[in-house]
Formats: sequence, C-alpha cells, structure tokens
Amino acid sequence: MDNILSFLEGIHLNDSKEWFFANRRAYIEAFATNAENTQKLAKMIGKYDTAIGYLRLADCSFPLPRHYKLKHSDRTYNDYFGGFFARGGKRSGYAGYYYHIAAEGSNSGDSLLAVGIFNPSREVLEWFREDAVKNGSTINELIRATGFQLLERDRFQRLPKGMNIEEEYRDLLLQRHIMLVKRVGTKWFLNDNWLERTARTFKRCKPFIDYVNAIIDEHKLGIKRVNDDNL
Repeated sequence: MDNILSFLEGIHLNDSKEWFFANRRAYIEAFATNAENTQKLAKMIGKYDTAIGYLRLADCSFPLPRHYKLKHSDRTYNDYFGGFFARGGKRSGYAGYYYHIAAEGSNSGDSLLAVGIFNPSREVLEWFREDAVKNGSTINELIRATGFQLLERDRFQRLPKGMNIEEEYRDLLLQRHIMLVKRVGTKWFLNDNWLERTARTFKRCKPFIDYVNAIIDEHKLGIKRVNDDNL
C-alpha cells in the first residue's frame, strides 16, 4: 500500500501531464497493486454475494485520468484509487460495494468504504423514494445494521412534490445518491489485513444492497420482491 499512497500524494500535489509522465513507472506499480487488491476483494465478497465473484478487473476499477464530461473540479488527474463491486459491473445501475483510497486533502474526500449507488438514474431514485414512503422503517433498520451513515453530499433541499413522509424517514427522500458511507481514514488501508476487514464490513451491508437491488428488479424486470417482513 505504501506505493499507492506515495503516488497519490504526488499526483495530488502535482496535477500535471508532465509530472504524471515523469512518474509513469510509479503509477504503473501503484495501479498494479490496486488491481491485485481489487481482484482479491472481489473474490472475498463473492463468497457471500455470488453476483460479485465473477467480475473482471475492468468491471470494477476506474482510470486515473478524469473524463472531461464527469469533472467536478479543475483537476486533470484523480488523486484516489478505488473499486466498485456491483452485479453486472460498475455501469450496471445496480447497488454495490465501494472502497476509496484518497490522498490527504483530496477534493474527493477522505478514504472511506461505501455501499449503494452513486448518482442513480432518475427512475431508480424515484423507485427508491416511492418505497421509502411505504417502507421507511425497514430501510432505516437495514441502514442501522450496516454501521454506515447516509451520504450527505449533494442532498436535495426540499422533499419531492407530492411526497409526504414521517420526519424520522425524511432524509431518505432528500438523498440524491442512494449511498451509505463509513469514513475509515488512510490508516484502515495500511493494516495488513485490510482486505479481510473490508470484506467482513461489507458483509454486514449485503441485506441493504439486496433490498435496493430488489426495488430495481421489481420495476425494471417485473420480479416481485420477497415480503419485506422476511428481509
């Protein structure tokens, strides 16, 4: 992990093509280490979530250069590595598991673990909201069981028009991202057993992942969900 953190600190402070190409060997080594960790973690998660075990590296990893259409800052290169494990791959639209290793001071935020869907489609967000109105207590119970918190980033300021919900479930309707986070800091990833710890932590989140994906399947594929009382 030292080579990953060293490279990320360098690219964070030197966000330029000149620095990147001068340190391309360091990038290749850091990327290779992260790729190996991503593949190992996919296999570990696959032991309790079979939809993840078959994923290829390309299905769950991200390039370092920033795509101009997706930029949220003026940076040329991302200053973090991560991996996202979802049924069907990172662009499937399904909820999954995410780890994020960031340089100190990164615009992307702290190093963290997350589960769910970042920036879901409008349809998926509407389906989730409709379910939250009916089953807010069930969703909150699933969230509490994970030990994670709702992602506060980009929250809406007002409830969707025409949707009413009890105050204790109000935050569910204000979410722009159907995502829970656990901010673990860089130290988490410096432990020799961080992969095992991460896999165990994600295992607690599987019921939440399954619930969100069941909502999607019910609307997209017409697959009726298991009774909420049995989840």
